[in-house]
Amino acid sequence: MIAILGGGLTGLSAAYHLRDLPHVVLEAEGTPGGLCRTREVGGFLFDDTGHLLHVRDPRAIALVDRLLPGAFRVVERRAFVRTRGVTVPFPFQANLHGLPPDVVEDCLVGFLESLAAPRAEGEDASFEEWVLATLGSGIGRAFLFPYAEKLFRREPSRMTADWVSWSVPRPTPREIVRGALGIRNEGMGYNATFRYPLRGGIGILPAALADAVGTIRCGARVVEADLDAREVALADGERIRFDRLVVTIPLPAFLGMVRGGGDLAAEAASLDWSVVSCFNLGVDRPGIGGGAHWIYFPDPDVPFYRVGFPTAFSDSVAPPGTSSLYVETGLSREETPDPGALEAAVIDGLRREGILEESDRILVRDRAVLDPGYVVFDRARRRALARILPALEASGVHAVGRYGAWTYSYMERALLDGIEVAERLRAAV
Repeated sequence: MIAILGGGLTGLSAAYHLRDLPHVVLEAEGTPGGLCRTREVGGFLFDDTGHLLHVRDPRAIALVDRLLPGAFRVVERRAFVRTRGVTVPFPFQANLHGLPPDVVEDCLVGFLESLAAPRAEGEDASFEEWVLATLGSGIGRAFLFPYAEKLFRREPSRMTADWVSWSVPRPTPREIVRGALGIRNEGMGYNATFRYPLRGGIGILPAALADAVGTIRCGARVVEADLDAREVALADGERIRFDRLVVTIPLPAFLGMVRGGGDLAAEAASLDWSVVSCFNLGVDRPGIGGGAHWIYFPDPDVPFYRVGFPTAFSDSVAPPGTSSLYVETGLSREETPDPGALEAAVIDGLRREGILEESDRILVRDRAVLDPGYVVFDRARRRALARILPALEASGVHAVGRYGAWTYSYMERALLDGIEVAERLRAAV
């Protein structure tokens, strides 16, 4: 028996690709889907923050098309960065035109200096060192450093760069000069296009996987995993035996419930994360966001780091004549802001930044808290995972996915993690 802990995208993908072998998916919540659930509030459909499907791998494309033929449309990204009262196209480093002249000068000079600097490579390079060597000090100061601090609640010098070094495009000298002159650079980065459902919100994808699997037990909260006895215990006292265990739930929480297999619980103290507070709003005016899909906000005096506009993805997610927004604020684990005060600050910030007008009437207010939200990448994490993951593998435990493997991930990667762990398990049969 293969037991899969967690019914998010990775767990569901693993189950789908193991469907002819004995297995069970144990999901603590009442419905599967993990962070990819969609819920209806007052006629609006809200995902848990922005969940857009960026697919390039043929395996992921084939899976989505097989499960939901014709259900998604391909969209060209319209993303922006708003800072210092100016809105510029994303990616920031390739579209500097319109920023204050001293900021443009600082970014250009810093980038040119970085061309002669030695590349910050190796596992011990900090995020700060990587930015300075790859994009320069000006771009770091103007965007990447303040944005990362808002997202992770951690100083750039205390993080490593492996969460982002693969995804941030480094412009050529010609591209950065063109962008500074106002010649827009399009299509840069891994997320230049995305897929989004024509109808129903992103939750239709995990729902289709769950329907195809049929081995999911919702409301099955695991409280103990005995690796020596090869069984997990549920909150209601039931014990389920397994031969192999696939873990997609947050790794620190799993380590806290492990019995046997060596002392791994202490390693959880080396794993850190930030919390995402997301306010979902339904507003009585169409076209909010001006056609943007999402906007980044690096300025420290703005309480959120990103605002997305689901009605720009699909007009099916809100009633006619309205708009919907998701507004993301990063928190440390120690922060416990008053939700009412945080919401008031968010609404005020949206008005100051020109997203909301004074006359806009908010029809629906909804809040989601993702805890954990983003894994914090640092040297302590790397050292801990080098001990944790091999020890778990030796005990027949496969920790995969964004939270199981404690990494940065996205929807396509979650689907592929499920495919790949299923392949490894099949090879071991």
